[in-house]
Amino acid sequence: MICLAALAVAVPARADEAAAVRDKPNPTLAEVPASGYVPFTGQPFFLLSDASYGTDQEAMVRLEAPGREYKDELARYGGADILVYRVPQPLDFLKAQKNLHRIDVKANYTGEGLANTLAYLWDNWTRQARRAWQRVLSFATRSKAVEAAPQFSMGDQMAAPTRFSNPPQYAPLKGYELLGRFRYPIWEAKPIAPPKDVKLEGSSSEWMPQNVGNVMIPVGKLPAGLYIVEAVIGAYRAHTLLFVSDTVAVTKGTSQGMMVWTAERKSGKPVAGSAVSWTDGVGVLASGTTQADGTAELRHVAPERSYVLGVDRAGGVFISENFYYDSEIYNTKLYAFTDRPLYRPGDDVRVKFIGRNFRSATESTAPAAGDIKLDVIDPTGAPVATTTTRLSGETGADARFTLPSNAQAGGYTLRFDYGGSTYGGAFRVAEYIKPHFDVNLSLDKAGYGTGEAIKGKISLRYPDGKPVKDGKVSVSLRAQQVTMVEGELQYAGLFPVKLEQQELTTDGDGNAALTLPAAKEPSRYVVTVFANDGAAYRVKVTRELLVARGAAPYRLSTAANFTTPGQSVSFNLQPLPAVDGVRGASAPPAKWELVRLESRTRTEGALQPDAKGSATFPVKFEQPGSYTLSVRDAAGNLLAASSHWVAGDGVQTVPGNIEIVFDRDRYQIGDTAEALITFPQPVDDALLTLERDKVERHALLSGGGDWLALQRVTPSQYRARIKIGAEFSPNMTFSALTVRDGDMVFQNAGIVVTQPALDLTVRADKAVYAPGETVTLDLSSALAGKPVPANLTVSVVDEMVYVLQPEVAPSIVDFFYHPRRNSVRTTSSQSFISYDLALSSLPGKPGGTYGRHNERGVKVLERPRRDEQDTAAWVANLQTGADGRARMTFTMPDSLARWRVTVRAVSTTGAADGIVGQRTASIRSDKALYLKWTGPSRFRESDQPRLDMVAFNQTDKDITADWIVSGAGLNINQRVTLKRGANYLHAPLSGTPALQAGIVNAELKQDDRVSDRLQTTVKLDATGWLADRESIVPLTQLQGTRLPLGLPADARDVRLRVVGNTASQFARVADDLIEYPYGCAEQTASRLIPLALAQQSLAATGARLPDGNPAGTQGVDALLRTQRQRLALLAGTNGTFGWWGELTSSSALITSYAYYADWLASRAVGISLPADNWKQVLEAYKRTSQNEPLLHRALALWFANEMGLPVATPLSGVAAELARNAKAPADAEPAPGDSLIFVAPDSPRGRQVAAILTAQLMRQVGQPVPEALVSADIAARTALANDTSPLVQSLLLMGGGRSAADPAPLLARASAAMPTMDRAVALVWLQKGLGGLQGANVAAIQPVLSAGGWQAARSTVGVPTWRWAGAQPPAALDLASTPSDVTTQSAIVSYRSRAPEASRLPITVERKLYRLEPVDAAAPKDDAKAPKRAAADVTANAGITFKAKPVKPGDTLDSNALYVDEVVLTPRQGTYRYGLVEVPLPPGAEVEATTWGIQIDGLKGEPNEGNGPQPFERRAAYEMGQLSYNQPVPTLERPTALRQLVRFSLPGRFALPPARYFRMYQPEAKALQGDGKAASYPFKVE
Repeated sequence: MICLAALAVAVPARADEAAAVRDKPNPTLAEVPASGYVPFTGQPFFLLSDASYGTDQEAMVRLEAPGREYKDELARYGGADILVYRVPQPLDFLKAQKNLHRIDVKANYTGEGLANTLAYLWDNWTRQARRAWQRVLSFATRSKAVEAAPQFSMGDQMAAPTRFSNPPQYAPLKGYELLGRFRYPIWEAKPIAPPKDVKLEGSSSEWMPQNVGNVMIPVGKLPAGLYIVEAVIGAYRAHTLLFVSDTVAVTKGTSQGMMVWTAERKSGKPVAGSAVSWTDGVGVLASGTTQADGTAELRHVAPERSYVLGVDRAGGVFISENFYYDSEIYNTKLYAFTDRPLYRPGDDVRVKFIGRNFRSATESTAPAAGDIKLDVIDPTGAPVATTTTRLSGETGADARFTLPSNAQAGGYTLRFDYGGSTYGGAFRVAEYIKPHFDVNLSLDKAGYGTGEAIKGKISLRYPDGKPVKDGKVSVSLRAQQVTMVEGELQYAGLFPVKLEQQELTTDGDGNAALTLPAAKEPSRYVVTVFANDGAAYRVKVTRELLVARGAAPYRLSTAANFTTPGQSVSFNLQPLPAVDGVRGASAPPAKWELVRLESRTRTEGALQPDAKGSATFPVKFEQPGSYTLSVRDAAGNLLAASSHWVAGDGVQTVPGNIEIVFDRDRYQIGDTAEALITFPQPVDDALLTLERDKVERHALLSGGGDWLALQRVTPSQYRARIKIGAEFSPNMTFSALTVRDGDMVFQNAGIVVTQPALDLTVRADKAVYAPGETVTLDLSSALAGKPVPANLTVSVVDEMVYVLQPEVAPSIVDFFYHPRRNSVRTTSSQSFISYDLALSSLPGKPGGTYGRHNERGVKVLERPRRDEQDTAAWVANLQTGADGRARMTFTMPDSLARWRVTVRAVSTTGAADGIVGQRTASIRSDKALYLKWTGPSRFRESDQPRLDMVAFNQTDKDITADWIVSGAGLNINQRVTLKRGANYLHAPLSGTPALQAGIVNAELKQDDRVSDRLQTTVKLDATGWLADRESIVPLTQLQGTRLPLGLPADARDVRLRVVGNTASQFARVADDLIEYPYGCAEQTASRLIPLALAQQSLAATGARLPDGNPAGTQGVDALLRTQRQRLALLAGTNGTFGWWGELTSSSALITSYAYYADWLASRAVGISLPADNWKQVLEAYKRTSQNEPLLHRALALWFANEMGLPVATPLSGVAAELARNAKAPADAEPAPGDSLIFVAPDSPRGRQVAAILTAQLMRQVGQPVPEALVSADIAARTALANDTSPLVQSLLLMGGGRSAADPAPLLARASAAMPTMDRAVALVWLQKGLGGLQGANVAAIQPVLSAGGWQAARSTVGVPTWRWAGAQPPAALDLASTPSDVTTQSAIVSYRSRAPEASRLPITVERKLYRLEPVDAAAPKDDAKAPKRAAADVTANAGITFKAKPVKPGDTLDSNALYVDEVVLTPRQGTYRYGLVEVPLPPGAEVEATTWGIQIDGLKGEPNEGNGPQPFERRAAYEMGQLSYNQPVPTLERPTALRQLVRFSLPGRFALPPARYFRMYQPEAKALQGDGKAASYPFKVE
């Protein structure tokens, strides 16, 4: 057959014969057909080793194959080929690896060879040869041959396919000793699964399915050494390391070194002579050999990740991976704290910085002197204040800043930089608001115990003291159980559980009785009260009530936490101090109960406490174990509990856990600490260490050391005695570590050492002060009883602040000397993982498909205080002398409150250097009787209000007193009975006129002795509208020392300034802009610009201003930040600006102007903003400029260019349009006093200004000016040369068209009546034209000052001013002496007087009031399944739906009701832009700040009127004035209704001026309500 086959495939001798052979079939054997065989490839899999093994253990590796998706495919291979190699030089091999987890070993790929090919060829050739013989021999011959020789029969072999095998595709690795090779059936093996009895809900055993192919593969018991295990499935191969050693290495890594302890795997005894190397994977850091105690010290700076490699004497190899990171970083620590934790917008914040430079846990020095740059960040991340202060090593540093008056509520961050490092601090801001009625929750008892029903009363009162009748009260009660641990109440659960919901209604006295269920267990009750009077949003009050146990809590203590068997231990039971003077019920202790935890056996004994509840009783512990000792009263209520341990055989610990119990919680230097160490099983040895920044001490359990003494109690329990040295402070970690049966167990326990601290004392000369008295505090500082000098920081703060917001800053002692974290990292060689992902060695990319995959205010009720001063005193640096004493004084604020005195101290001298301390104390300001004025103090001349006062009775009984009031039309002398708390007193007016301007004197007398006196100044405004006026009086009109002023008889708020040179005129204009009352985006920006210019001028000259006038006006810096925030709040979509926030569409001019103002302001206050912040200017210009006048576009580009933005391209477009529109129709010229920018930007003068500005800007940016624009520029300059407008003249001056001597008279024409943007832009151009200003000249006059006459003050930018305090306007100005220069100076007299009111606009103004009456919502009838819930929902929503009832002239208004104030504007012709409506209000009235989702039925003019209640929406934003509110009207071209929700809380009769509409940039263009003389009807409020 072989010969025939050979002949059949013989190659012909010639090429043409070969072609002939190919063309005709083989007469004997046909060609071999394709087999369809594809070599087995496989899929990627993981191979890993996650443990090391001893020589007596079955070593195993883990293989994870993708069995879920590819089991059928991979099962063809029959499992996985496993090969085990021994590494000859293990340490050298490991050191050469870059990644010890995934070693780099080159595979020896050979492919599967020719076996399957030859088998297939043999099978095919055999079948073909047989068929060839069949053709040669007949059937009969073949049959006889088979009968004679049955072995010739083929049977089914002719049709059987070739059986292919899966031979290994990898040869053994070269250079390693192959110890064994086998194919492991991974698909038949049991997959890895958790034990059967393990059922942990939510754990991985529940949601991780068992994966077929995830198996552990045993490789046998191996001699000590390092091995490579290789796994092969088809073309995929992976390898991993396998460590076999009878030695376990434990490492303790620190920042500067590594300690290695080697121990026997079975017994835990130390192993000496092991060679260890410390490597970072790149090179060896240190090497060594373990000593007799098994330890080796390796010194080197620790990298973040490192490895310890080792070989013991038996050849066992071990490896440990170590990670190090600093738990404690010793550098300069800066402690920053504020005078109090909570502030209101506009408050001054005082910050103190104290620093220490730490070199270790206890070593520190004073920091180096340096600058601290402080940034204050609001809750949105925006900076609101920036300042720099100087840090001194001895006294620290302090800073002060003022919050913006519109600061957002929330958490604020103090971010400060010092010495290249950034630090942080915090405080909070909240607006204190008073709800429109008060909710008082008072309980019948001060404290409640378990089992007692809680009863109390909810009282609703309006500000005038009237009860809220039929008020709806929803009470929600939630409870959270608490537990007592060693006398301390702690929460036993995470979340309060809702118990019940009550719906109550107040009676005619405004009261509702409240009964809460009794608590069975000690609980924390959270009572939430929602009250609604049917005319406003609900007022929410939350009260927390601690329901303690039925008896007062006690503390159970003993001298030691553990003792020996048979010892009698004395326990001391003491009642805890009362909290706020409140104790629980007085059930005395009756018995003690002892429970042994190991056996649950109980022992009891009776107690005989003394009268105070104290007791000392012995307890004898017979058996070793863990005990809980409890003290209970006769009813079985737990009063106190404590744990105790008794050394000896029988104490059990949690398996796998070492228990360390110290005899005390805290130690003094020099003490001896005793520790009871209980191991989970008997041990032969263990490693004991003291750790903190490094391993400070170490010893073996079998040998002890010089720093501890050991005593064996049982084979698994030891007692250790440790001497506490100074180096232990503030804490040290004691660690016990043992190795047993291959497992490493260790436990840390802290030794806390009392940190020496300064002993501070605060002694007040009195315990209680009256408001206005001088408080004297004597402070002392001592250390260990000896006086030491120290630097103190003292704050005296209203205790109410800490009720609203607990202290944010940590204690100074905790900050500098808190317990240090343990920086030692403990690991073992048992936890090292080696792994590999199998990859194919076939050509191409790695194959396989495995693994492809608003703001809320803080409500404060009425309090006995006449000022808003929360910080009574703040002393940043108070130095005690060598005797340790210092004294401070301050004046007690006019408030009745409890004041917390907080003293923080640091000593920087002698042995006390670096010692800090903190102490709090309390003082009180109190009076038996205290008066407070609660209503407004500003009225109109014809008002007849009912004035109210609140008299606080601070005693515990009712008092009869005489109430005497005189002044301002009041004359009262009556006897009143004052109940405890707040009493509302109503003061009726008498005399003609009923109300007068002046001082109201009020007194409360007891037995002809004045208990309290109150003075309030009442101010009266004119009945009509007042207009701002200015009068310029040259000093040349002086008559000796008297200057006639010529003021009208109704002039009020008179202020005088003296101006002369350009700088003083500039300051006057800046002051006028800053004080302008309204606040659209343009006016806010126009206020920012002079503030920024003033701040830059002050910074350049180094001048520092006081806080302003005596009233405490904010400084320039604070005003800048306030206005910046206001401007930000007016921003619209995409950061663009319209005229008044989002009420108006975006404008390129307003956006550019607003960003320019913010750019100036941020530079002035030192705030850095990213360059991208200003790009919105150009984006807004692209979107909106095409619809704006050329003057607006030119101005927008000028502002953009000042900010450094590229403007060349849009500027050329403006120049081209100016040339095209030169002859286009123009708007009419503006009237005198009108704004050129907003009223007539397309007038001839507006286009001339645009041409001049555009040409000037093109020259400035280096762009050629077109000839047409050059001609227009020259013509415009000629035409405007004699224009008197300050805006025009400042532009010419900036362009060099006028001399520098002209600006003073130019600025004199910029009066307060000039439109704001025109004035602000004129200031900017003027300053640029003059190259800056040198500051205002000092006034050369000195008026005669008196209490009832002229009073000195300073304006916002620091200009001296004088204000008139007399009742009648001054006829003349009397000077103290004749000034030397009267020719160049003038007196500017600013005042307010009645405005000539006349309607000049064809607009009808109507004002209507609607009283809102709540509509009762009916309960759903079809909700039968949950009637209680339906009722609760109805009550909760009561007062949200209202019916609007029109108020008729003469109707009396209810001071407790809510009204809709509607103003309807109806233009009879034309369209009016930039308008403002001013709506007068009576004193005490206020606009609701929110609409709280109400619905109103009955308002006229609604699109869906008559279809039921409609959601109420404001038609415009509003701003409050003194006795009015105003609403912007961007465009008026059709009838428009403006509505607000208003309250009238002050009873009385009031005559109001008419509501009026005027155009902002044409102030004389007005429209008035009715006849323009008075409102439609007088307001009568009851």
